[in-house]
Amino acid sequence: PDVLPALAQTVLTDYSADVRAYAARALEWLAADIHYPMPCHESLLEALTIAAAWTKTSYIAEAMKTQSMVEENWERMVLHDGLLDALTNLASLESMNDNEVRSSAIETIKRLAKEKSTRFMMATHQGVMTALTKAAFSSSASFPYDSNEIQANLETKSVLKILTDTL
Repeated sequence: PDVLPALAQTVLTDYSADVRAYAARALEWLAADIHYPMPCHESLLEALTIAAAWTKTSYIAEAMKTQSMVEENWERMVLHDGLLDALTNLASLESMNDNEVRSSAIETIKRLAKEKSTRFMMATHQGVMTALTKAAFSSSASFPYDSNEIQANLETKSVLKILTDTL
């Protein structure tokens, strides 16, 4: 039962970057297998929320994206204390090296917005709305490179509209 908190703590505090990366990767793998209503699901969400403070790899953002692929997880993710803040911090990273992290975080937010019962909470979360707006209207969004980027941009704008319509 203490494995998930230990992995999160390792991601944040170990002296070795390799050990941090291995712990983050382990959380990513576990995110593919642990889902609501499993008893350890809350512990996984807490571990991901904590580990999201380390942004040197995309593993934690990918783990959150993996969690968001399962509809039963959506409400639990949005309601988990600090998870939206952690997710929007990942979505707001601005370095070129953070593109994969940022993209995974935005995709996760877009999936979570499908949960009708938590849309108002997401629409009133400043970080969510800021991250989606930046993703939809930034200079890179204005000049997409290919049809996938164009589609992602349209989806982001659609999610923004859905969230603003709930206000």
